[in-house]
Amino acid sequence: MFTIIVPTHDRPLLLRRTLQSLVAQTYKDFTVVIVADSSAYLPPYEELAQLADRYVYLIRGSGIGGPAESRNMGLDIVRSKYVIFLDDDDTFEPGHLQSLADGIGNTSPDILFCDFKIRNEDRTVSPPQHLSTVDVSIADVTQDSVYVRNRIPNSCLVYDKRVVAPIRYDTGLIIYEDWDFLLDCLKGKKLGYLPVNSVVIHKSGATAPENMRRGNTHDEKIVEVMLLLYSKHAAPNQETRLARQTLLAGAGVDLPIEHF
Repeated sequence: MFTIIVPTHDRPLLLRRTLQSLVAQTYKDFTVVIVADSSAYLPPYEELAQLADRYVYLIRGSGIGGPAESRNMGLDIVRSKYVIFLDDDDTFEPGHLQSLADGIGNTSPDILFCDFKIRNEDRTVSPPQHLSTVDVSIADVTQDSVYVRNRIPNSCLVYDKRVVAPIRYDTGLIIYEDWDFLLDCLKGKKLGYLPVNSVVIHKSGATAPENMRRGNTHDEKIVEVMLLLYSKHAAPNQETRLARQTLLAGAGVDLPIEHF
């Protein structure tokens, strides 16, 4: 039923934790596609063995291009009805896929999203030390609001394969490629919500070396890329255009409504 695409880059211990969370799933109708953009580490054989014939492990070479290329490679081999993206430092609680399957039932949703937990941790020790957990509800997210800003973590989305089949991540974007992908998928489709709270987003200090990602180091690009996405993905109505204008005005960027 599900294909779970996991892009990974030189974080073998965190990847093992992610895969262990998939091994522990009570619902077993899924395949894992792990795409490593570096061959610096051996594959996590123990966890892969526990996934038996339910995984594909790919190595695509240089990681310079970031996770977009890895996700696209995973998309190229999807055969299941639904697609999920899971970051290599995040996890699913054991009942997560079962909750998704139960929520979908006999329906055929285009795109679904769910709530999540943020688990703060100290990654300077091994294994990471748990510091605190916060439940986060995003039930108030609407399809229109996603055109203003994206509050849905990638790991909280479920896509129908037919929706993503013609779409790929923009490998030229240095940040917000997941938001851009979601907006591409939303064109002519519907976004639904499931009251499920079993995705765990693990976080350490944003500037900690063991947590560095491209998005952590390009804050100066945020407004530039937001304006690019606003231009690429037209606001569905005047209210959304005004919300875009108001959001950037709050960040000190005052532009006429024509830019939104």
